[in-house]
This record gives sequence, structure tokens and C-alpha cells, in this order.
Amino acid sequence: MTAVVVGASSGLGRALAVELARNGHDLLLVASDARDLAVMAADLHLRYAVRTESLAIDLAASANPGARILEALDGLPSPQALLLPVGMSRSDDDGSLAAAGIGQLLAINLHAPIAIAHALLPALLDARGVIVGFGSIAGARGRSRNIVYAAAKRGLQTYFESLRHGHLPSALRVQFHRLGFLRSNLTFGMKLPLPAAEPEAVARTVVASLGQGSFTRYQPRWWGLVALLVQCLPWFVFRRMRD
Repeated sequence: MTAVVVGASSGLGRALAVELARNGHDLLLVASDARDLAVMAADLHLRYAVRTESLAIDLAASANPGARILEALDGLPSPQALLLPVGMSRSDDDGSLAAAGIGQLLAINLHAPIAIAHALLPALLDARGVIVGFGSIAGARGRSRNIVYAAAKRGLQTYFESLRHGHLPSALRVQFHRLGFLRSNLTFGMKLPLPAAEPEAVARTVVASLGQGSFTRYQPRWWGLVALLVQCLPWFVFRRMRD
């Protein structure tokens, strides 16, 4: 199977690329740093004897990232899987962002995943493949922090629900994972209210689920209970959750 991983150079994206290669899948790795991608692609090729190609692209500056990915796929077997663990957050996303900052967050977290999915959809339908999106616990309910990020992730979830509505699992498996805290450079040193999951553990679960049908799940699963609690809190209680 040929898999496209967008956001492949760090965090969950890197863990997914390693897990896919370990399971024998050829890869197109997409991220912003060409040198990092080249080293990663060479390493996975040597370790797991899979074919690896890479594409460096600035998703915040690309109006049509899907077209760039289709060009990079030329010469590779048609993709059967598209994984979109791409995302970006900012500490100043508190309602004070200028238009450029808002555009950057929307481009990376919403526009790019949708544009790429649209571009690869015909090939994935022909292959009866799978498309995998990733949301965030931040989108469970609007708060005064991560405002644009949370709105983009909630919008992406709605897009994936629309894909599920429009395609039977026998034609296209549409899978969406809503992520809790992950251990990464973004959470390093932070005092988190709940434990952070290891990206490698989440990647194993995601890759093992690729052959299943369409679904929306929390990762790890117990985050579903946390989200339900947050969503059920009365507004006057939830309003006090400022941190």
C-alpha cells in the first residue's frame, strides 16, 4: 500500500510514518523542511526496505497543496491511504491575532487538509482506500484560548463527517481521530491537567485501524469521557474554566 502522510516530520506525523514503514507500506512524506524529510525518507527506506519519496511544502503559503502532492505522486503506485496529522497552534491565539496569524492557522489546520483531501479523493475512491483526519480535544467546546485553532479543528471534523455521509465505507473509509494531549515538543515542560499520550502508541492504534470501516474516535479512547463532561457542564460552570 502507498500512503501519503502530511505533517510527517515531527510528533504524531513522524510516528505514523515510522509505523507505516514498519508495516511495509511505501510512503510519500510531506512537511515543510526539505533536509529533515530527506534524512527521514532515507532512514525509513534503509531500515524497512520500503519506497519513500518526500515533498517539502509550506502549507501556509500554498493555495493548492493538493496539486503539488499529485505531482510528487507521479511515478509512485496510486495511493491507498491519506493521513493528515498536520496542525499548528500558537500561544497568542487568544482573540488578539492579526489577520495574517488567523490566515496562517486556518491555512494549516483547515484549508490544507481539505484541499489535499479533495485533490486525492478520486485516486482514493478508485483504490477503495482510506482517508484519516485528526482533530483535537480543543474543539470540544469554545474557550478563550486556542480560539482559531479550535474553530479550525471543529470545522475539519465537520468536513470529515460530510465525507462519511457521502461515501459508503465499502467505497472510501473515512476515519477521524480526536486527539487528547500528546507528548511532544509543544507540550514539553507544560503542566497538563491530564496525562499526555505517547505519539508512538497513538500511531500504532491508528495504523492498526486503517483496514476498519469509517468512524470518529477519541485517542486515547478515555478522552471521550472528558469531552462529554466538558460538553455537559452548565455554562456558568464552564465559563469559569479560564486556564
